[in-house]
Amino acid sequence: MSRTIRSSRTKTAMLVSAGTVAALLSVVPSTAAAADTLPASTAELPGSSALVMSFDDDDRRGERGERGERGERGPQGPPGPQGPEGELDTYVVTGPVATSDVIGTDVTSTALCLGNDIAIGGGYDTTDLLSIDVEDSAPVFVGTGPATGWRATASVLALGGSITAYAVCHDVE
Repeated sequence: MSRTIRSSRTKTAMLVSAGTVAALLSVVPSTAAAADTLPASTAELPGSSALVMSFDDDDRRGERGERGERGERGPQGPPGPQGPEGELDTYVVTGPVATSDVIGTDVTSTALCLGNDIAIGGGYDTTDLLSIDVEDSAPVFVGTGPATGWRATASVLALGGSITAYAVCHDVE
């Protein structure tokens, strides 16, 4: 079935008239019934400059066109609001100073986090790099769980050298 749609002032006037007649007859007008009351051609509407479009009920869409080119990037939006201030849940623990009066011996300093807290980093400090040779600096693990501290081991090359481990711990509460 083919239907013609017209857009003009005459069409509006005719639809209003058709609606008025239908209301008087206590009939609810539909757009199809109102369109059927319109003239079949714009030539029948004197002085009209109507826009006429035709389509079939079964074929309302045409073929899909090709995809267009990508447009330019838009401007950056405004920055979002400031978030709430966070709490600092980290702290640093320092191990004991490890030194020896015997040249060639190994010394170890271990810094352990408090309670059930975990180590998220660590390191060491020496008093004299020429008198001490750092051999190891690594996290301390208990079983298969997360690191709970930091250990640093060094060999004493000359008297007066020392090493101190530190751990950066996260409070897990």
